[in-house]
Amino acid sequence: MITYQFYGTSHGEGYGGVIKGLPEGFTFDVNYINQQLALRKCGYGRSARMQYEDTVSFRGYSGDTVTVRGDLHFFVANRYVEYRHEITALRSGHSDVVGTKRFPDKTVRQLAELSSARNSICYVVLGAICKQFLQSLGIHTYHYVKKIGGISMRNKYEFGVSEQQPWFASVHCPCNYATDLIVKAIDKARQANNSLGGVVAVGATGVPMGIGEILPYCERLDAQIAGYMMGIPSVKAISFGMGDDYSNSDGVGCHDELTVNDNDEIVYATNKCGGIVAGITTGGDVLFSLTVKPVPTIKGVNTVDSKTLLTVPQHYERADVCVVPNVGVIADNILAFVLTNQMLKQR
Repeated sequence: MITYQFYGTSHGEGYGGVIKGLPEGFTFDVNYINQQLALRKCGYGRSARMQYEDTVSFRGYSGDTVTVRGDLHFFVANRYVEYRHEITALRSGHSDVVGTKRFPDKTVRQLAELSSARNSICYVVLGAICKQFLQSLGIHTYHYVKKIGGISMRNKYEFGVSEQQPWFASVHCPCNYATDLIVKAIDKARQANNSLGGVVAVGATGVPMGIGEILPYCERLDAQIAGYMMGIPSVKAISFGMGDDYSNSDGVGCHDELTVNDNDEIVYATNKCGGIVAGITTGGDVLFSLTVKPVPTIKGVNTVDSKTLLTVPQHYERADVCVVPNVGVIADNILAFVLTNQMLKQR
């Protein structure tokens, strides 16, 4: 079983942590982790700060590969550090108000550091290691954008094919037509100092049947996945398989068909369930969608000043316009961790 402890702040020295429980002797590529860290930062709609590179280092190791020999200590330095003044024009969509109620000894700025999405660096480092472990077993996690700013993709995603299309890199959408419209929508939102949300699909292919638990409820695989995904900043909803379409269907229309394969095994012929039934994988792709809200640091919203109690414009500083593709990268890596951890526990 994998356990971890993370530390760091958004504008301090950096983020780091210790990871325990990875298989002894497993060797992974550090460059692959840095590639995932780069994906976490890049993409159309991100702020200028994201041009600074994130690079991970592991204590006691040098070179491009690491072979697990006990606990792993890692660190990612912050390349961009600046002093930021205190926040009094409170943002309702950030931790500004609820955080001070929960932690009255902390300032709003301290809470902003604590709740910063940059903390996701740690989960990407952990997940990128686990992605490599899964790949050695023929299991691959992936993600793609389904919708941003009300603009939906038209054509289907194909694992290993869609990612190679020249337009995929900008917003991680498999549809060229939708990508063009999304880019224009992001430009428009940026000019207005506004932000956009959307929906990103996250999945894993090659997952065998039988991974997960039935009881207790919190140990079901979909419950584990949902718990971690809902912890990602800006994620407000998750749906597996048919998602909202379940409410428009009946029992005959929504349940999967079974068949017998060439090895005389009973298997799922379809994957309406999203690869999980009763908390256990079916052998189909694990597939779910995340609804991502627009980031809360925007102009055009009035709020209350914590010192004067007067109505004032909400606090604004340089911020991302759209993080939907980047949430996909984070979720993709976290899914790899959840699957790896469950498989190691079942061993």
